[in-house]
Parts: sequence; C-alpha cells; structure tokens
Amino acid sequence: MTKLLLHTCCGPCFLGVWEDVQNKFEITNLFYNPNIQPNEEYEKRLENLKLAVKGKSKNILELSYDPTEHWQVIYGIEKEFPERCLKCYELRLRKTAFEAKKMSFDVFSTTLLVSPHQQHEKLKDIGNIIAAEYDVEFYYADWRPFFRRGQDAAKYLKLYRQKYCGCQWSKNEIQM
Repeated sequence: MTKLLLHTCCGPCFLGVWEDVQNKFEITNLFYNPNIQPNEEYEKRLENLKLAVKGKSKNILELSYDPTEHWQVIYGIEKEFPERCLKCYELRLRKTAFEAKKMSFDVFSTTLLVSPHQQHEKLKDIGNIIAAEYDVEFYYADWRPFFRRGQDAAKYLKLYRQKYCGCQWSKNEIQM
C-alpha cells in the first residue's frame, strides 16, 4: 500500500480527510504546526488529534514545537493577509516533504486541503513546487466536500473544534 505522510493540522480536519484516504494509503500523521499560538492551544489540538486518529491512523509523528520557526518566515508580513498564510503553508509543507523524503514515504499531503477557509489553489501550487524540489510526490485532493462531515464527526466525538487557523493574527482577526 502507498505510504502517505499527512501533515495534519487538527483532529476535525483529519476526520474529514479520513473518509477519502483510509483505503488508499498507509497513513502517518505529521503534527508540525509552529504557527499555533499559544502553547495551550497547540497542546489542545495535539491531544484532540490523538483522540481523532484512535483506531484509524497508526502513527502520529510530532515534530518539536518552536513558534519562532513560524515567526521567522512571516516577520514583516505578519499583518498582511494572505501573504503570511502562503509563507505558513510553505513552511509546513516544506517540512512535511523533507520528512517524507527522509523516511521514504511515497507521497505527502496536508489536511489543510479539507478546509473551505484555506487558499486551496495556492496550497496545491506550493505543494507541487516543493514536491519537485524534494523529489517526492505531493498528493493533491480537493477534500472540501468532506469538511462538514469531519466537523460533524468531531462534534459527535466531543472533540475541540477551534475557531481560527492557529496563529495569533488569525485569532485577533476573528475577534474584530
């Protein structure tokens, strides 16, 4: 079976993607999200991902949490939407591709592709560019039709469903 390294942002998004990928891939979830602020939010999302994958995905690979990695790529454009988001996508997909290549995965992808709130075509473009750089395939799928089902499954499981992407600027924007 094809081995997929799936960058996973949270449990609800994983549940949305799961329906489509479960019979296509052997999945390892990669939790690399240095954009998530504050630390308590990061921990809450990680714990809920662990609950979401129970009985589904075999592994969660958690990389170190260092918000300065995110800050370094968005410094100077942190208040600029969508520029900061594109840099954030690139940061997380680049790390996913690097790990996929290093650990001999066949393909990599991201659960960000399930969200109607993300810049879907930009994610696809960035994923394909990085795939060529690392010589590992980017698996593209438009998982947006599965978004509501993932949210409903998370609600049923009583998982935390966040209201912002993770960075402090997006949190501030929803509070305006």
